[in-house]
Amino acid sequence: MKMLPYSKYSAEELDDYIRNTSPESVKNSLRSNAPGFTDFLHFISPAAIPLLPELRESAAAVKRMYFGKTIRLYAPLYISSYCINNCVYCGFRSSYNHQRRRLNFDEIMNEAQIIKDMGHDSLLLITGEDPKGASVPFVAKCIRELKKKFSYINIEFYPMNENDYRTLFEAGCHGLTLYQETYDQELYQTLHLGGPKQDYMFRLNALAAGGRAGFYNLGMGALLGLNPNWRIEATNLAIHAMWIRKKFWRSRTQFSFPRITPTQGGFHVPAPVSDTELEQMMLAFRLFFRESDLFLSTREKHEFRTRMAEICASHLSAGSQVAPGGYQAFLDGQSLGQFTMNDQLSVTTVISDLKARGLEPVFKDWDLCFSA
Repeated sequence: MKMLPYSKYSAEELDDYIRNTSPESVKNSLRSNAPGFTDFLHFISPAAIPLLPELRESAAAVKRMYFGKTIRLYAPLYISSYCINNCVYCGFRSSYNHQRRRLNFDEIMNEAQIIKDMGHDSLLLITGEDPKGASVPFVAKCIRELKKKFSYINIEFYPMNENDYRTLFEAGCHGLTLYQETYDQELYQTLHLGGPKQDYMFRLNALAAGGRAGFYNLGMGALLGLNPNWRIEATNLAIHAMWIRKKFWRSRTQFSFPRITPTQGGFHVPAPVSDTELEQMMLAFRLFFRESDLFLSTREKHEFRTRMAEICASHLSAGSQVAPGGYQAFLDGQSLGQFTMNDQLSVTTVISDLKARGLEPVFKDWDLCFSA
């Protein structure tokens, strides 16, 4: 496996270190008040599995220190299911023959109002790589209008150059999320068979372009289940984040942990990541990146999400629909989606269950004046 260009270790060296970590090394790392990269490797090691109760306790203490009892809720809004890329795992892939839809301006505003009526104040805009239906000028126009309804807007789009990112930032978008999908360069090429997304390095460098454009929040992640070695995938993600934090220290790093789920088109998940493995990964990120936001979407089951909210996650989506026009379709009694959702509970139910666990769900915990 070819590692990131700014890693000074090979994948083989890191994998060997992780697998040969001793339980005593994990215990020593848990006693650290300022864990470093080596401690992170200890936390994701096989030796840490019997010590998960101790990791949970330490991670929960860190989360309380930086976030208190709050859990921030948000909702995604899908703009277009058209895509010029051919990614073998994606329900939006160009080679898959299914009904597609791109929302016009009025339809986007209608979806946004439905989301707002649920109580949400943080919006995540998502699209396939659709230069026609989700062009930068069109999206900027939408963001300017959406800012009248929502205090915070994040985008999960195709990678862009610095100028395009700056256009969206100046329109009022302050968060950027971009998954590398997999950091294994050879595996990446076998999964992306056509379109601009074949360019691994352009995608890898896009978060830096967003940092230069001024985004306050830079979110990253890998699509778990593609790489048979989730520990090396997590290690690459951590290395990427360390580099981003060093170069763009004014921006806040955020992490998402999407596990690939069944999609339209029947993609078989090659290396499923278990609940225990995902939990260990999230605990390691909470212990190492102590003040960073950790996100869990409705891909995950409700019980798992609420449990992670108690000990490490800071952000949960709620009441989500994962297709263009999905919120109006839901009101009309229809079901649409890019992938399988495992938590389809209403915002009201999610809030009630979080409060029952002693947590404080909030729709807003950020304002531009705090970043001035």
